[in-house]
Amino acid sequence: IKKNDFLDLIANQRKAKKKEKFEGTFLDYLSLVEKKPESVKLAHKRLYESISNQGFDTLDVDSEDYRDIFNGDKIRKYEYFEKEFFGMEAVTNKLMRFLKSAAFKGEESRQVLLLMGPVGAGKSALVESVKRALESNADNYYYLEGCPIREEPLHLLPRSLRSKFEEILGVHIEGDLCPICRHRLINEFNGEYEKFPVKETGFSQRGRRGIAVVPPMDANSQDTSVLIGTEDISKLDLYPEDDPRVLSLNGAFNVGNRGIVEFVEVFKNEIEFLHTMLTATQEKRVPSPGKNDMLYFDGVILSHCNESEWNRFKSEHTNEAILDRVLKIEVPYVLELDQEQKIYEKILNKSDFRGAHIAPHTLKVASMFSVMSRLQQSNKCDLLTKMKI
Repeated sequence: IKKNDFLDLIANQRKAKKKEKFEGTFLDYLSLVEKKPESVKLAHKRLYESISNQGFDTLDVDSEDYRDIFNGDKIRKYEYFEKEFFGMEAVTNKLMRFLKSAAFKGEESRQVLLLMGPVGAGKSALVESVKRALESNADNYYYLEGCPIREEPLHLLPRSLRSKFEEILGVHIEGDLCPICRHRLINEFNGEYEKFPVKETGFSQRGRRGIAVVPPMDANSQDTSVLIGTEDISKLDLYPEDDPRVLSLNGAFNVGNRGIVEFVEVFKNEIEFLHTMLTATQEKRVPSPGKNDMLYFDGVILSHCNESEWNRFKSEHTNEAILDRVLKIEVPYVLELDQEQKIYEKILNKSDFRGAHIAPHTLKVASMFSVMSRLQQSNKCDLLTKMKI
């Protein structure tokens, strides 16, 4: 292969990836919204559509194959999850029901989704898959240029005009300007919000655009600045403490605004550390560092933990406020033999053993052993018979 061939590959990739992104004033953005009102979405709706738009099938729960497995419940199989997750139809169905209700602004839009289950059940993998859906399948979104939380440009509209603009544009406007954009609007644009620049961007975890991850932290290193950002000490010599220009909004809730905030092993953190999560769900606002007003937050809060941590957290009566805002989905081990075998095949295909010879029935026997190890002893029959049933 020659150097020119490499250059052709690079050029073709850049050409395919390069797409003209919107740049203009707020007035230009209003014209765009008038033509495409569906471009204005809250976080839950955007995430739901990015997964559901790829297709789904409703399983026939009256058939013999599915009646016993799903207890007669109506189950949807989403194409997005089919290639990666096996035997988790009930879990993904509950996840999507949560997102659908939240997309319609039900009570779920003010709750934290918690995936709870044993080690190795696939909680982290499922959350990673959901984040990839937002990165790869969601439409780009529009934000105010220079805004650290990349907020919705319609926040510029004053409250007195919002009802009229909602009628004209056919959208619902929710939320308020952050202190930094408000300061810029008054001082740079003299209150003329129609001149405020608007840009288009996509979601990226590595780029810290719309997807944020909060790892578990020990009690000594916990700091709410990880969640809400800090004050830039170097600017406190220039501006007073309540000036928005001293804010450095780089916390998880700032980064994950309009997208996803993931809490890894959420209950390993101290309860005081989770109070910000409470305000983000109940009031859709998070504190700003220093003496500024609270910031509007629009995002999906995903978390996961194992069963022992959940039971320990639930036993503390002082945690009732957070427990009330948590919607728990249990992620159990797979108990279906054919689905367990598909998981092993997927793991092998992703490894360097792909294509290697494996003795007949090896994967089936290994799957049988795994499923049997997850079953409880019964007086009615032995484990092997129970596994076959």
